[in-house]
Amino acid sequence: MLVATSMSDYNNLLDEDVEYILNLPYHLSMAGLAGELCKLLIEFDFIEHKISASAPQLLIADYDLTFASEIEISKQKKDSLRLIQGAIRKSAHILNEPENKTQLAGHLLARLLCFPAPEIQALLEQAKHEKNYPWLRPLTASLTPPGGALVRTLTGHTNYVTAIAITPDGQTVISASNDDTLKVWDLTTNTLRHTLRRHTDRVLAIAITPDAHFAVSGSKDKTLKLWDIANGIEIKTLIGHTSFVNSVAIASDGQWVISGSWGIGNALKLWDLVENKHYTLAGNLRVNAIAMTPDGQVAISGLDDNTLVLWDCSGIPLHKLTGHTGAIDAVAITPDAKLAISGSKDTTLKLWDLTNGTELKTLAGHTQAINAVAITPDGKLAVSGSADHTLKVWNLVNGEEINTFTEHTNWVKAVALTPDGKLAVSGSADQTIKIWDLTNSSKQPGEAGHANWVRAVAIAPSGKFAISGSADQTLKIWDLAGCKELNTLKGHTNWVRTVAISPDGRIAISGSIDKTLKLWDLATGKECGTLIGHTSTVNAVAIAPDGRTAVSGSL
Repeated sequence: MLVATSMSDYNNLLDEDVEYILNLPYHLSMAGLAGELCKLLIEFDFIEHKISASAPQLLIADYDLTFASEIEISKQKKDSLRLIQGAIRKSAHILNEPENKTQLAGHLLARLLCFPAPEIQALLEQAKHEKNYPWLRPLTASLTPPGGALVRTLTGHTNYVTAIAITPDGQTVISASNDDTLKVWDLTTNTLRHTLRRHTDRVLAIAITPDAHFAVSGSKDKTLKLWDIANGIEIKTLIGHTSFVNSVAIASDGQWVISGSWGIGNALKLWDLVENKHYTLAGNLRVNAIAMTPDGQVAISGLDDNTLVLWDCSGIPLHKLTGHTGAIDAVAITPDAKLAISGSKDTTLKLWDLTNGTELKTLAGHTQAINAVAITPDGKLAVSGSADHTLKVWNLVNGEEINTFTEHTNWVKAVALTPDGKLAVSGSADQTIKIWDLTNSSKQPGEAGHANWVRAVAIAPSGKFAISGSADQTLKIWDLAGCKELNTLKGHTNWVRTVAISPDGRIAISGSIDKTLKLWDLATGKECGTLIGHTSTVNAVAIAPDGRTAVSGSL
């Protein structure tokens, strides 16, 4: 059997041998050589070679071979292989780029250092000695580890991802972006199928017909376009709005489309895709969001004037829903058409009874505007996306927050759910699409705890712990050896911009956009005092060597 023993061996393979090595996991699994298959997939040089010579997705599929029931590998080793696969999957969007393939060692270390399994530690030891040139080697688990809610990140857009839709079979995702394009993704392989390029300005909305054959997009270019999803081609352009089209929904028969705009005289329009006709339902409104009941008989629009309006199919308003104190940017309807949930710039979501237009609950937890919301097919959960960079999962029965996903680095602009309610797909101003496992609510070792940007970090003189300050208005104390969060310090009322630790490691001082500095006892996590005097954001602070004097800087 041809097996390379080092990366140099892989690099010196003959062309006919390269294909054999790349397909070696398959051959080993077919031959029932479970031990050899396991050994190969924890060999750093093989992993690096396959990623260098092909796409990460092909390597990810190799690990699936080890999970088959006929492959006799111990549960402990299979668990280790799942973690390695998960680490590669979470870094696939980075490692897929040719210029980033040399980052494999750093990504594996940063995601797997907290896992003590011998197979993982052996792999990481190989990775440490792989580089023959200077490199920054992670000493702690500094990237999201495998096994948590985040499944995969997809990249390809070059501007904000503004809208997401998933086909009814759960196989395909379509994303819309401010880069003027839509992208069609295969959700089973996480690969790009098509890029749709016919809009001439930002694409702001997307909806898919129930038969999964067609999609309708709305754009800042004032048009809607109908697309053939399978072939990635434009079928027709719908013209009638006089301003940007920022919301769209499709009836269950696939014939009728409703679109929303800020247009004068045609803010809400109904389109007959079969007869190629359109009708104006409402004139001078600023429509930000729209949803339609499954039977297509009723629609609800979220408006810029802080209200929602419930409409029948002929354009007659049924109810006006009031209660929000900010513009409505997101709305969704439960599958039974009895309830709706809205998201607003006032940072809250509200649950509404559509039979009588009354407010049932207010869901509070986000710290900035809510841009997107979706409801699971059973009507029990909702997922919201916010400008605070997070997604939140809500129990619609009791109104409680179940989980928060924090891995986006900019506004979350869009969210959609698979038909089985198990996965959420989000789009963000960070230009990425992320796939989340809604059934996984556990926090993994080393998982980051802040819910927004980390703006400041200081390391104690002992080197044993660090303290971070975040835009989520908190500071966190971290055990650097154990990769653990020790404490959360709460007290600031705006972003934390700077932090310093006293020479004896007992006291920290933080500065914030709230114009204050705060002193903290690091042993107890309690606030010792607040220093007031600045008239603007405190951007910098330093403590003198004697630990008795601090100097702060402000805008």
